[in-house]
Amino acid sequence: MHLSAFDDFPFHQYNQPFHVPETSDSHFNDGYYFGFFTREWHAFLGLRLYPNNNVMDGYAGIVFEGEQRNVRASRALLPRFDELVVGPISIEILEPMKSQRLRLTSNPTGVEFDVVFTARTPPVLEDLHEQYRYGRVLNRVRRYTQTNQARGTLSVDGRVWTFEQTEACRDHSWGIRASMGPYIPVKGLADGTPDIDPRALRLWLPFEFDDHWGFVQLHQDRSGKMLDLEGEINWHDGRSVRVAQASHEFQYFPGSRRFRKGVLTLTDETGKSHRYELTATGHPTHPQGFGYRRGWLDQQPPGVYRGVEHVEHDRFRVDDPVNVLGPAHVAEERRLGGMEYICEMVGPNDQQTLVQMEHAIYGPFEPYGLT
Repeated sequence: MHLSAFDDFPFHQYNQPFHVPETSDSHFNDGYYFGFFTREWHAFLGLRLYPNNNVMDGYAGIVFEGEQRNVRASRALLPRFDELVVGPISIEILEPMKSQRLRLTSNPTGVEFDVVFTARTPPVLEDLHEQYRYGRVLNRVRRYTQTNQARGTLSVDGRVWTFEQTEACRDHSWGIRASMGPYIPVKGLADGTPDIDPRALRLWLPFEFDDHWGFVQLHQDRSGKMLDLEGEINWHDGRSVRVAQASHEFQYFPGSRRFRKGVLTLTDETGKSHRYELTATGHPTHPQGFGYRRGWLDQQPPGVYRGVEHVEHDRFRVDDPVNVLGPAHVAEERRLGGMEYICEMVGPNDQQTLVQMEHAIYGPFEPYGLT
């Protein structure tokens, strides 16, 4: 058992050192996603701890000129559990909730960066996501989301960009996630619990304009029924309203589920509607490059022990809007395709901004005629 500097603070939640979780569930994890972007490229970095598996892993890379490049790294968490460094990937918390430094050092992808994130808005604490199957906790996750600006340098094969301000966003989530950590099948007698996740459409969107900012997240089933919805709209003068309803009219590339453009309408708790237009720029980022859903070369989930130090990389095209693309080692029928879209967003009074929207249709979705 180890102590760290964190144990000097009076914030323990139970009778073990700060880095030891109360649950022994192998799917418990805690970590970050960061994205910074322009209309031409989308750079990303993630890092996550799995204390019950003795694992820290992460990913970083870019989508640029129709190609996604990814580096993934994993290491033994102990004894360096308080160092947010894995392979060429690192995060330094400069000021909690306000500023972080991200670095991707030399690696086989040819992508490197050194950037500082600065918060533009307070973080939004999302609702607790909790799901059971046959009496077992399948997911119990909490997340906060924040819009940021990024400054620093980025290079691809020696081509260098230096920027003082570009759009960015991040999230921090922690809890039990069935898709992370060793795969454990959950079986049982039929008890009314669905064996298949009913979610068919997902949308997650933080945004900021000159006079207001907000966040919305929703899931719908294949019929279009809203399964869950949360969101808020905040003005810089201090006003704030909760999102009570949401609707969308989206268009996709013919023969695909790849988003092109559309309209998102958010109705707040007072009954007022807020209309936003979204148009995808460039090509979407594919989360299997992060290591999700068989994205690691061994096709095991994130959070699995891969040795004391492990680094791997890949690259693949993302510029075909019709075929579902992904890593070469993932069979075509198991590829997820693109889910992270950089979009031009136009709001009330023709205000414009650039955002990252996470959006996917997982299977049939009847309102758009997708089967």
